[in-house]
Amino acid sequence: MNAETVSSRLPEACESGVPAWLELYFKRINLDVPTDISIDTLADIHFAHASNIAYDMLDVFLGIAPSFDMQQIGDKLISGRRGGGCTQMNGLLAVVLETLGFSVRRSLSAVSREDGSMNLSTHMVLLVRVDDEEWICDVGFGYRGFLYPLRLLHNAQVVQGVHEYRVQRVGTSVWGIQYRRGVQWINMYILRDACYGAHEFVVGQFFNAYSPLSPFKDNLVCARPSLQGGCYLINNVLVSLQQHTRHRRIIRSRHELVDVLDEYFSIELEVGDFVSLPVDMFDGSR
Repeated sequence: MNAETVSSRLPEACESGVPAWLELYFKRINLDVPTDISIDTLADIHFAHASNIAYDMLDVFLGIAPSFDMQQIGDKLISGRRGGGCTQMNGLLAVVLETLGFSVRRSLSAVSREDGSMNLSTHMVLLVRVDDEEWICDVGFGYRGFLYPLRLLHNAQVVQGVHEYRVQRVGTSVWGIQYRRGVQWINMYILRDACYGAHEFVVGQFFNAYSPLSPFKDNLVCARPSLQGGCYLINNVLVSLQQHTRHRRIIRSRHELVDVLDEYFSIELEVGDFVSLPVDMFDGSR
């Protein structure tokens, strides 16, 4: 999966010289096509993507096999008004950045569980070099995901709205990303300072969607971070945080679910699109 692959499969360039699919992407994230390669441009793209395209692990409930084909991913995320998981979200971002001229490495990482243990290494993260520095980009983490790139530097700490993040070197070519909750630093994931081919993420993507060990196989999950807090949906429970105010809503029907997906995540689906839902999803708060 690279810029050349996408350019050859998606619509050809417009009169402006910008590939048509790239113009559609920037229209999707409400951003003008950039004209330079800089950290400011990278930050603008990262923020716009994370803000406008939701983290979306719905495919398994729509009867859709997870795709790693860039034509299909482009159709889904750009024109299909959908979101995606980490490999689709960061995979698309990687191709966008490469097409613009950024130097991008796809890195493999392991997400931390609530109990502090580590999942398998199935999460894609991007390492982007610009202005003689390397930056961590990740628009595919979900609710706690950062809105702007993080500098790949030991003890780099940054506040983004109500969120605070820290980067730490935890071993040779291994880095940890942490999120501040109150006075504690919570581990988000461990990433490797390495470069992986796109094909090396395919198995992880199918694991996340279908493995009995994956939390996404039997749980409907969507999320969208924001500087004010953000919102996430797990099965029939919607949680929205604005500044320090937390709202919780129980969804009672498929029709209400479709409305919530549209209102909070800008995901356009019909009731009939769902071929299955988590067992007893509307019977309680699960």
